[in-house]
Amino acid sequence: MTQRICPGPARAAAHVLAVASLALLGGFSGAALAAKPAAKAAPKPVPAELQPETLTTSSIDAKYGARVYLADVAISHISDGRIRVYDAMGGKFLGMISTAYAGNFALSDKRDEVYVATTHLSRSTRGDRADVLEVYDTQSLAFKYEVLLPAKRAQALNYRGLVRATGNGKFVLVQNATPATSITVVDLANRKVASEIPTPGCWGVMPAATHGMRFSMLCGDGTVATVTLDDNGQPADRQSTAKLFDADKDAWFHHAEQVGDRYWFLSYQGTITEMNLGGAVGQVKGTVEMVGAADRKAGWRPGGYQNFAVDPQGRWLVAGMHPKGAEGSHKLPADKLWVIDLQAGKRRAVLPGVAAVVLNFSQNGQRLHAVDGMKMGLYSWAWNDGKLKKLAHVPAAGEASLHMESHD
Repeated sequence: MTQRICPGPARAAAHVLAVASLALLGGFSGAALAAKPAAKAAPKPVPAELQPETLTTSSIDAKYGARVYLADVAISHISDGRIRVYDAMGGKFLGMISTAYAGNFALSDKRDEVYVATTHLSRSTRGDRADVLEVYDTQSLAFKYEVLLPAKRAQALNYRGLVRATGNGKFVLVQNATPATSITVVDLANRKVASEIPTPGCWGVMPAATHGMRFSMLCGDGTVATVTLDDNGQPADRQSTAKLFDADKDAWFHHAEQVGDRYWFLSYQGTITEMNLGGAVGQVKGTVEMVGAADRKAGWRPGGYQNFAVDPQGRWLVAGMHPKGAEGSHKLPADKLWVIDLQAGKRRAVLPGVAAVVLNFSQNGQRLHAVDGMKMGLYSWAWNDGKLKKLAHVPAAGEASLHMESHD
């Protein structure tokens, strides 16, 4: 018997699905043909080709003769210190010189060179040590040359007296500490170290003006020592004063202000002492008690780093002062600025302190500058016998800026 296969429900279902699929495909195809084509996006414009940059050097514009040099020890990354240069009239940043690891600096008397005594390590933060005196041009801030130093220079916070040129500009004197103290004498003309002078118990360099080969030092026993060099940079004479202060009772700040051979020192409790350091032995010329009885009762004391300034005529002294002073408060920022008439020995004005830890007069006496120890702001004012007029304010002029010098 022959078996016939008849269409059943499954075959019928397959037929229906096939027909439906064809209809569905036809529907989509029709829809696609009926739709409008999408608009093409406009091509993006091609930017102009960037011009390659060219590194150049230049000089500071002559119109910025009124400027300041501000040393920043950059204590949070101390191997990367620097000197920032600012226009003192408008606050414009003019340039920068590297001072590497805890470098200290000085300007030449002619203001044509910057001397930086610093330390370089062969691997930035480790490796072989090289101490050098680097010489830079003040107009271009360009490096000129260097002299290799004994690896013993004082790696200290920025202070004026740690690097200074002699009065005749022949030698640069660099403070050493191992911790034994000595002075390295650098011969600039021959670009070599001329000598090393042991200076036990004494610190810093204060050159005489009228004797080009003489400098003095502040000593821990309360004396001031004076060294006279010969033409080869060797010590020819050394003499000391009698005891001038008691470091346990009322020490002197190391910072000193100079006008020619005249130097002013300030004690922790506010005594001003003027000395003449032009001779073979330093001579005291006078003292001024800056803090009277009422102010002493309130605890007013000087504080800061470069904490007072004397104008170029030797008439005015401006000091950063704070109340409730005590042992250990000698680095506090200023609550007030006291203006002292050195000729009359009297206070003439009290000005806002701006938290100053650094004070500096311009070389021409026309401006007073300050650095705020809290925010490191730089202030510049026109000076008129104790009256100030704002010229510039740089809100953040460094991280740990503690030493300033004026160009003009």
